Amino acid sequence: MKSIKIPFDFSGGRVASTTSPTTIAEQKIINVATTSKYERAMNHRYGAGVRQLLFEPIDDLSIADFVIDAKQEMANNISRVSILDIRLAPSQTIASFGNQDTTLGITIVYRLPLGAPQVVAFNVASPGLTTEDSPI
Repeated sequence: MKSIKIPFDFSGGRVASTTSPTTIAEQKIINVATTSKYERAMNHRYGAGVRQLLFEPIDDLSIADFVIDAKQEMANNISRVSILDIRLAPSQTIASFGNQDTTLGITIVYRLPLGAPQVVAFNVASPGLTTEDSPI
């Protein structure tokens, strides 16, 4: 099975594609995790909406609630991939834009059919810090 390679790119005058099942699975996982509800036209239920955790105080209950909902969304929207675990990194350990308040690290453990568990890790960040004192 062929899939468009993300980030979108051209290779030899054509859209770059990939046939690696691991790459395709990781692209699907990141797509579902970072897409918010109502963001996709004609499919308003698609997405786990991890960005909603960027600007809220995160406690153990909200993390557990998000993990359960995200696993269900991924099971509904990703074929041929089993999500085994989702972990959120503490914001103090990641600061890709120099501010720990606007960066969240996510690690997802998944398994392809007849395969061993694999890990995909990525960061979700807001490049600008928005507070109540920020000019609109």
